[in-house]
Amino acid sequence: MRRTATFSMMLLGLVLLTDAQSRQSVSEQPAVAPTDAAMKPFEAVLTTHPQDEVARKGEVKAAAAEALSLRNAGAMDAALAVLARARRYVPNDPSLLMDFGIQANSMHLYRDAEAALEQAHKFAPDDPKILYGLAHVELDEQKMPQAEADLRAYLKMCPDDATAHYGLGLLLHMMVKDDEAKLELERSLKLEPQQTESWYELGEIAFDRHEDAEARADYEKVLQRDPTHGGALTGMGILAYRAKDYPSAERYLSQAVVDAPNYPAAHRFYAMLLTRLGKKLQADREDEQARSLTEQQNQLQHGYVLYKTPQTK
Repeated sequence: MRRTATFSMMLLGLVLLTDAQSRQSVSEQPAVAPTDAAMKPFEAVLTTHPQDEVARKGEVKAAAAEALSLRNAGAMDAALAVLARARRYVPNDPSLLMDFGIQANSMHLYRDAEAALEQAHKFAPDDPKILYGLAHVELDEQKMPQAEADLRAYLKMCPDDATAHYGLGLLLHMMVKDDEAKLELERSLKLEPQQTESWYELGEIAFDRHEDAEARADYEKVLQRDPTHGGALTGMGILAYRAKDYPSAERYLSQAVVDAPNYPAAHRFYAMLLTRLGKKLQADREDEQARSLTEQQNQLQHGYVLYKTPQTK
């Protein structure tokens, strides 16, 4: 029914370039120029000796460090430009392709990200981090079977990764394979009992099945760990609404729109409750906010393309 956590969580802590700043829009990014002094000496060598191993490794390492610095400064375009520049000198390094793919995906350049990660996977088929990144992009592109296959392949290599089991559980729930999803989420919690999002996803499955008591218990576990979790607050509000406990529903939903202001479902369900309570003007404002946020998110889901494929006649 609802999504506050995305599959991007799965990359946190796994790939150096991924962090919370990935959602910053291009128009909001400060103008930070790359300082390429560390890359120039390696590029001078690679211009005449493109296979020089020391220069290749140096270029990749310098580019990764520079891109990370730019990313931490919020300069997403500049970070991507640095990685693209390094690719011109070292086109077949899997770690560089992976960094480029993760950076591109964080900027909603899904096709560019997928192409880079698929190329990285060809050069390094046994690297689990590349598979993980590729599954992330495929899910963002709504390529569910491919994402499932790559996640399962990753988990064969890294069976004790609790976050990956959560990610597979999330994916399976989105594919309406709820029994399989629950198994993966339970495996995740067995490995990491404090993993908030696994409890939340179990609550979502129970909610969708109208198993309200189980959903409430799971949401409460989430809120014990994260009292500002917008999805769990919204879920608790709708469960209260179902039970016609309108004061509790209003308490949860009014908190949800404060703690998760960019979460459309919180505004949508709060508007529904306010309409039920006869607060039409406030309900209209919440409904409009929900529509606006949904439109913005739908636009982002389509992604952008950096390198357009030439049209053939």
